[in-house]
Amino acid sequence: MSVKFTCLTLTIVSALSMVAFAQSSSRSPKALDGSGTASTGSDQLTKINLNTATSDELRKLPRLGPGSVTAIIESRKKSNFKGWNDFVNRKLVPSFVQKEIRALVAF
Repeated sequence: MSVKFTCLTLTIVSALSMVAFAQSSSRSPKALDGSGTASTGSDQLTKINLNTATSDELRKLPRLGPGSVTAIIESRKKSNFKGWNDFVNRKLVPSFVQKEIRALVAF
């Protein structure tokens, strides 16, 4: 009985450890270029310029779907974004997306 209990306990602990490890590794930061490696220290991520970025570059931003990418491109054809407030005032993306991309974009 104690051998079965010990084996069962070890199996459960092993399974829980694998789940915890998988969750911690999936939260590691990734580079915007999709390479899977994030830069650290003085090697900072390059911000995406919303006035000049291609549609492929804009799609690399989190939670930015095809509709939002098209809206950004069409809006900047009329006039370039002057800054963050101008971008927000045009209401091209939802507020939850704005919060996620703010540190990743430039003008």
